Amino acid sequence: MTDQHQQSIVSRFLSCLIPVVKRNPYASRAIGFILDNPLYKGVLILGSGTAVAQLIGIVTMPIITRLYTPADLGVLAVYSSVLAIFGVGTTLRYEFAYALPKENDDAINLFGLSLILLCLTTAGFALILLFGRDLLVNTFDLGAIEQYIWFLLIGFFGMGLYTTLNYWAVRQRDYKRITYTKINQGAGGSVCKILLGILAFGPVGLIIGHIVSQIAGISTLARAMWKKERENLKAISWSRMKSVARTYRSFPVFNFPASIVNTMSLELPSLMLLALYDPAVVGFYALANMLVVLPGRFVSGSMGQAYLGEASKMVRERSQELRSLYVRTLKHLSVIAIPLIGIPALCAPFIVPFIFGGSWVEAGWYCWPLALAAIMGFVVSPTSFLGLYGYNRWQLIWDINRTIWMVIGFYICYILGLSALIALLIYSSIRASMNVILVILNIKAISKFLNKTNSDS
Repeated sequence: MTDQHQQSIVSRFLSCLIPVVKRNPYASRAIGFILDNPLYKGVLILGSGTAVAQLIGIVTMPIITRLYTPADLGVLAVYSSVLAIFGVGTTLRYEFAYALPKENDDAINLFGLSLILLCLTTAGFALILLFGRDLLVNTFDLGAIEQYIWFLLIGFFGMGLYTTLNYWAVRQRDYKRITYTKINQGAGGSVCKILLGILAFGPVGLIIGHIVSQIAGISTLARAMWKKERENLKAISWSRMKSVARTYRSFPVFNFPASIVNTMSLELPSLMLLALYDPAVVGFYALANMLVVLPGRFVSGSMGQAYLGEASKMVRERSQELRSLYVRTLKHLSVIAIPLIGIPALCAPFIVPFIFGGSWVEAGWYCWPLALAAIMGFVVSPTSFLGLYGYNRWQLIWDINRTIWMVIGFYICYILGLSALIALLIYSSIRASMNVILVILNIKAISKFLNKTNSDS
């Protein structure tokens, strides 16, 4: 779908919506409040695209579950988990620093540095797959995806390139452009999975669809970047890149390992369930996790990017409104978390077999324990940027502790021979508890940052 087509769809939607809003004073005031607030305006723009993308996923998922088996979906879950863990290191997290420099020349050199690191890490990952394939498969028990292992390299580079371009768009607050890419990703990935499923490609169809959903939208962001920054790109130099690499070294030193540990903890269930049970259980978990996360994803992801855009601006300006922005955003997310996630999860055991087919009934029961972690993640994750306030070290310590407790939880389940349902309940409880601690750390980090700002002034 081209940008022109997307804009046309959005325009037609708004032309229908505006008369309705004007006739309703409550709706009119609500829309006015949103449009006057940069954060919620950004969330509205980003959320609309994400919502369309998620709607495509919802509509097509019943088709996909009838074209593929739970074991096929389990293979995809393991593949995406491994890719997520290794993909964290594509640019050593320098893209998260884009928002911080006041000078655009520094930011553009961070962008150039990220592209170079992406090429180097991709080459390094290729060497790992070439010479350490057997070690990788045996260490992490990845026999289920061994024959698809080279797809990881394509996904690695594609994910890294999209992330690099996406965070530049966040710095520019080009939320409309990001929105178009989300729609491309949702439509492209789903259509690809269905077509390849009809052709009986099996798990490889899901993997190719996953890759398409990652890289769709790269051209849109790249064209926008080139159009706006073509002249500024000339400011990229080796000396300047080395300078910004040193200035923002806390991101590779602390944020990078923290992100690896964080991603490992999030992807741990797929790998642990595969080791303790079988690919079908992983497939049930993958569907259940998608269902509990899906209702809030369009709000959570959009809020996270919009909050980062606004919070980073306040950090650069040393604004005292930063604390109130954080607390206010938490409160608003908390209000909508339970009805958005909890109620659908409660009904899942009775709805899932009807929508996705009788073979997926177990996935419905998995939604109950996973809802607890999903609700807490929905509230806390979009606003957790300890590195933004200069506390990447805290993030690393927190992530390490969370991962350790998750491993302990799964190990206890293994020792006691507990069911997958109980294992997921323990996992979800640990995640929820650790998110409470993360809120405390964010509040403390913001307070220390503002106190330091006051003392310096």
